[in-house]
Amino acid sequence: MFAVEEIALWENEQIVSKLQIKAKQHKDPRRSKTREYRKGIKSVHYDKECTEVKRDGNRLYRTRMKQLMRLEQYDLLYDYQHTGGWITW
Repeated sequence: MFAVEEIALWENEQIVSKLQIKAKQHKDPRRSKTREYRKGIKSVHYDKECTEVKRDGNRLYRTRMKQLMRLEQYDLLYDYQHTGGWITW
């Protein structure tokens, strides 16, 4: 069905393709740099709050609600507005 030469050629192609796959893939610094800026890792997005601001907002909400519960002013309790970091003021 298949000639010996065709089988040998096919086996050589398989070995070469495996070697090409295992070759080291180098990082493209331009691509990683643009990804960092696009995702906001290395740049500042002015339309989003930073992590510290979100953390402080959560802390202020928790302390305020605990204070209202201690004072038994349950009618003033309200749910926290999850903004996902978007600036809402």
